[in-house]
Amino acid sequence: MVIYTYGHQYPVTSVFESNDKYDVYICSDEETGGLCRVLRLKDKSEIPELVAWLSEQVDPEVFTDYKEHFMFDNSLCIVMKYTQGITLADKSDTEAAPLRERLELFRKILERAVLLDIPDYFLDKCFDEKNIIVAPDMTLSFNYPIEDITGQRECAPVKRAEQFFKTVFAREIERKVPDELIEFYKEMSELGGAGMIELYSRYYMMMTALIERNAGNEEPKSIWYKLWDKIKKVWKVLKKVLIIALLAAAVAYLVFAIKKSKSSENEEPNFDSIGTVTIDKDK
Repeated sequence: MVIYTYGHQYPVTSVFESNDKYDVYICSDEETGGLCRVLRLKDKSEIPELVAWLSEQVDPEVFTDYKEHFMFDNSLCIVMKYTQGITLADKSDTEAAPLRERLELFRKILERAVLLDIPDYFLDKCFDEKNIIVAPDMTLSFNYPIEDITGQRECAPVKRAEQFFKTVFAREIERKVPDELIEFYKEMSELGGAGMIELYSRYYMMMTALIERNAGNEEPKSIWYKLWDKIKKVWKVLKKVLIIALLAAAVAYLVFAIKKSKSSENEEPNFDSIGTVTIDKDK
């Protein structure tokens, strides 16, 4: 099967989902050589209003993850970029990423949201671990499950970002370290009316402050880790005391050895015996 419009063809590689309201296909994108996700909406009554909304909200020249929309076989087709790979959810289940890596990952998500000027409805999908694809070089891509596009499209992406932040930095928030990150998390609840640019700006400043004081690699410390830190500090002091004591003992031994050596020199030689042979002085 091939879904096509005047300028493009999208050969179907697999059917992702199908029901009475819509079909979702994974298709080849012959223009880029990659893949795309095609949502085919069957309810004709909703098409005029949705097309008007899409034309108002989406600029494909900027939001390049959005390919196009068109009519095909009396249905509205919406074409989005699709990337195969490891999701952030899968990555989080198999490895515990250090704080520095997670800081950079969240920054890239916000940066991509700003650069693509992603409309709120689509941006809402980006703050979900299942919809974020992470390449081995930490390049990020978004997949957009937009099957609910005919429903309620009003979203609060900053609020979603706050919820996602809580997921990414759950360990730090639970243990309340480091201070900069915790303060930023508290401020996020006050940024409900802010846009992505302001959110990204504040986050970038927080992240920079963390890295500048070498806190980017800090991990919350357990009670045993803190106890070990104290033991190491005490040992540093004890080690200095032991070194001084050893030096004092060495000096005392040298003094004792020198004195003994001098007293031995003052004693007259004893010729009464040589080894096991006794000398008789009367002969």
